[in-house]
Amino acid sequence: MSEKHENPYKRGDYRSIFAVIKKAQIVTRSAVVLAGGIQGKTEEAAGFTATVLLSPREKSNRGDCRGSISAMGHLYFMEKLPRKEIKGVKEEQKFRLRWRKIALAPRVRGEHVVSEKTATEAKKEMVTA
Repeated sequence: MSEKHENPYKRGDYRSIFAVIKKAQIVTRSAVVLAGGIQGKTEEAAGFTATVLLSPREKSNRGDCRGSISAMGHLYFMEKLPRKEIKGVKEEQKFRLRWRKIALAPRVRGEHVVSEKTATEAKKEMVTA
């Protein structure tokens, strides 16, 4: 009944580490960093990879929900699960892999959001130029 989804990453470290996420379905950031360490990455590089792979969200109020430009966030997103608190200490944040029902348009490098300037700002810019 469940659909078979291919690993969206075609080669490299992202592909091998995403395979770990795909198999586990629910992961923590430290588990993704550990998977990167097993692949031979330094802890710092594995942390960067974890940030990219865990960045896509279903929706976002802060920026692009597709996450990092390097992520394939148009195909999947990571759902943040509720954190449990034991004796005043919260457990590490867990993420669940989810596939988008309808794929979004892929992010393209160089795409910028153009801000709308007010007429006053535009006049000031023309005067100073």
